[in-house]
Amino acid sequence: MLAERVAAFISSPVEEEFNSLALQAFAFQYQQIEPFRRLCDQRGATPAGLDHWSRVPAVPALAFKSLDLAAAEPRETFRSSGTTGASRSIHRHPFPDLYRLVIESTFPSSLLKGAATPVMLSLIPSREQAPDSSLSFMVEHALRTWGAPDSLVAFGPQGVEARPCRSFLAARQRDRRPTLVLATAFALVELLDGLTRLDLRFRLPTGSRIFETGGYKGRGRALDRTELLTQIEERLAVRPESVVREYGMTELTSHFYTRALDGGDPDLFVPPAWTRVRILDPENLEECPEGRTGLVCVFDLANIGSAVHLLTEDLGAADGEGFRLVGRAAGAELRGCSLTVEELSGT
Repeated sequence: MLAERVAAFISSPVEEEFNSLALQAFAFQYQQIEPFRRLCDQRGATPAGLDHWSRVPAVPALAFKSLDLAAAEPRETFRSSGTTGASRSIHRHPFPDLYRLVIESTFPSSLLKGAATPVMLSLIPSREQAPDSSLSFMVEHALRTWGAPDSLVAFGPQGVEARPCRSFLAARQRDRRPTLVLATAFALVELLDGLTRLDLRFRLPTGSRIFETGGYKGRGRALDRTELLTQIEERLAVRPESVVREYGMTELTSHFYTRALDGGDPDLFVPPAWTRVRILDPENLEECPEGRTGLVCVFDLANIGSAVHLLTEDLGAADGEGFRLVGRAAGAELRGCSLTVEELSGT
């Protein structure tokens, strides 16, 4: 089964096998997903005619808002968080075990170095609260697999739960157990604002880390990156080199991390071996030279259940072995994506 071959590659990547497996994934999706097959036929891209993964037509993330792109019977359904009144992406996921394998293959190496079972504080909704959140799926798996028994989820109906957070942080300051805080950027700001209002500072023990993901998406107050890192160090005593950024999205299965704990650039996302990332010019979807801003395009073998080649709505720039995020694309920059969605839907 193709999913098993992808799983074997994720567990033990062989660079020379990537292109062959990518083309097999393309052939599978061409056969199984009617809107994708229609797009490919219009582009003259068929399994018999392609010899390289980069020529596989990319599916815009926008398509997940209107089309069913599942290649098999879904076992999980994830929805993007969206904003009030906005349509949400729906990722019908047939292979959640692949998602778990991706987490197990990237989360420990990025965040758990020297801390096999850390005590974790999650500022991300639980699966009970958000059963259709791919991020909640990921964090629950991390908590169950690596978190100490007294790890805590401190996110409720109104957001970050300030009092349990303060009690948890005070306990870690006393018992000197290294802590892993899991949070979105806006949840971190909510926590830090609460500590600032009470003029509270906690000194988390050496070895503590912060997992930071997502943007602000119009929620609450936004901080620029320098101010956010400054406040984390001031209020939690966690230095900037212990803040690991993660980039993921509902429409993808894989995640991208910075290598802060290895002394790497704190803002450079490095793709895992079963993915490829290119930056494409929004006008013509040609690959941009290194350093130039364009749309982030991801080939993700773990996404065999929907769209292995995904054109995101995020702007970035290639830099050496990884890429930097620049922001979200504006409507004009997504013009080509909208046209591709029309091809997919047959309109």
